[in-house]
Amino acid sequence: MPNEKKNESEKIFSEELEVLKKVKKTLGNEQLDPLALRIEYGVLAKHYEKLLKNAIRIATVGDKAQKKLLKYKELLDTLRNLD
Repeated sequence: MPNEKKNESEKIFSEELEVLKKVKKTLGNEQLDPLALRIEYGVLAKHYEKLLKNAIRIATVGDKAQKKLLKYKELLDTLRNLD
């Protein structure tokens, strides 16, 4: 079962894992000129921006869901106290 979860995570984050793999390969290449490094840095920044936007979106959705759940909990508590 743990391998299944790992495989699911790897599928979900396959693009990010590929970017990380490429970045590590680039870091190991001492022959790269400054222009190539700037290009790779730009690609990395673009992927980071995408991840950050997704993280913000996930946090926002989570916050909204939590607020709804708290309202429903309060409603249930109120209904229980009416009995």
